[in-house]
Amino acid sequence: QFNGLRPDNVLEYFSQSPFWDSSSNNAVLKMQTQFNDLQQASYDLKSMVGVEFSVTHQEPPSLFVITKFRRASPTKVTPIAVYYILDGNAYEAPSVHSIVSTRALSSIKQVEKAFALARAHAEFHPATGYSWAESNEQKNARKAALKDIQLS
Repeated sequence: QFNGLRPDNVLEYFSQSPFWDSSSNNAVLKMQTQFNDLQQASYDLKSMVGVEFSVTHQEPPSLFVITKFRRASPTKVTPIAVYYILDGNAYEAPSVHSIVSTRALSSIKQVEKAFALARAHAEFHPATGYSWAESNEQKNARKAALKDIQLS
């Protein structure tokens, strides 16, 4: 039932996810104001210190980006994690570190495979040093190419 998600209720929806921190400033304010006539909107999260959640991007009703911050002062906040709600499902966004390290590891694996393939075709002889091991097909193709170049 994600079609009912709006900017004013998406944090309430997110509070039901496993990513919600029940000790966050948002949760504390919700608990403090749930039984009185004062609404949470009358309190300013910026005056509190600690962890808080904020909707930082939205494309209602299908996409909402929620950032978890650590607030040290009214003006100093540090992002801790980023979550998004896409079509009613909450996800944790991967960190830049995990994306870069995964891509680097994948690249290194491919380079490793290329070196292994090259190493399989290299031959070493004490008198001549390293040479490239060619199959008969490769030798014939190279010789034919050299003949074509010489005839031209």
